[in-house]
Amino acid sequence: MDLNLLHLVFSLTIDGMVTDSFYLFDLSRRFPRAFREVTCGRTAPCDDCSETTGCRWFPLFGRQLSTNPEAVRRHQKPPLPFVFAPPLLAPGPRAAADLEIRLTLVGSAINHAGDFIRGVKRCYDDVGGGSKLLITLDGVSSRGVHDESSWVKTTKRGELTGEFRILAADDISGKPAGDNKELPLIFLTPFRQLREGRLLRTPDASAFLRGLIRRVSSLAAAYGEREPDGDFRLLAELSRDIKLTRNALFFVPATGSSRGGVQGSVSLSGNLTPFLPYLFLGEYLHAGKGASWGYGQYQLTIDN
Repeated sequence: MDLNLLHLVFSLTIDGMVTDSFYLFDLSRRFPRAFREVTCGRTAPCDDCSETTGCRWFPLFGRQLSTNPEAVRRHQKPPLPFVFAPPLLAPGPRAAADLEIRLTLVGSAINHAGDFIRGVKRCYDDVGGGSKLLITLDGVSSRGVHDESSWVKTTKRGELTGEFRILAADDISGKPAGDNKELPLIFLTPFRQLREGRLLRTPDASAFLRGLIRRVSSLAAAYGEREPDGDFRLLAELSRDIKLTRNALFFVPATGSSRGGVQGSVSLSGNLTPFLPYLFLGEYLHAGKGASWGYGQYQLTIDN
């Protein structure tokens, strides 16, 4: 698959009282505004803006339809080309506690890495004061496939220095996975799967895989170099033979800043070989509704 990713890690310190485990998930509200402020600075809707040529905000947030009718038929409106992975916070007092927010940029969004870093910094410049939490951004690093790290710094002129570790999708999707018959995974944040507009309390394995394949292929088509290869109809048919086993999932209701979903551990069982590239990429790209803002983050548990 001809697609590159950039995996950034923001190191933060928090002080104060945590009352909402999903406090950091408000990036879905804060970040679009902050990114607009550090790029175009306008408040008018994009449809009313006369300066869309060369705009850095709209290509990333506008989810523009392809000019190719066949691509629109296959992929419809593309997902956002970035994925935040904020941590869940344990309620209670925190004194200089360290944490990380991860951000994956997809394809052409990598060209705007500096804007994303400045946007995240802008999000937390004003956190404090009336807030119960003081959040300090300590640094930014770029991580490789094996989590090797390079620090990224900003000069006084706002220029970025350091090494960006570009990840090739083929390097990520080619990891080994045991016998490929049973694959345990853990949903670290609520996975939100909808059916007829309603949030499911018990996920469906086939729907999970089909949604993940659509997400990855749509991102590659919209922001990568070309349309991904693959017989997606065949994959959809094969997914019907995959089952959920060792199910220890639990439902998280919508409370506070949370939109609800299922968390916990579960195993996918069946012939998983055709789905492995998408499952490995999904660790970076997440699955389900709200994936770009931290929901549907999962981790595969593999014994090599």
